[in-house]
Amino acid sequence: MNKIEYADYQQAVDDFMERETLAHLTSGHHVCPNCKVEWNDSDHCPTCGQHRQSFDEPYFSWHACDCCESQLGGDREHATGYDQTTGEIREYSICSDCVYYTEYGRLDDMTMMEVEAN
Repeated sequence: MNKIEYADYQQAVDDFMERETLAHLTSGHHVCPNCKVEWNDSDHCPTCGQHRQSFDEPYFSWHACDCCESQLGGDREHATGYDQTTGEIREYSICSDCVYYTEYGRLDDMTMMEVEAN
């Protein structure tokens, strides 16, 4: 990735966050996919007992990332965002790069070194 591609990536993520009116996006489900019950503080669903981590594992997909819209196949993770306008909690399928970027405000160190070198 070079500096121009990185700037395009940042713009795509910023556009998504603005379009969805999200202040933050975090990996993982907000509700149990089986029961649609909100997770409590434990690692298990309060209704069906399913372990939370079993739903939050990355998975391979050819579908575009909901956030940066990358068409490349790769790992996708479930992510949760809070709509600042409606108060609605939404779930998305995003790439590993977007998980990292939305958490730390930049891509991983190896990618950032590549950007700086190009």
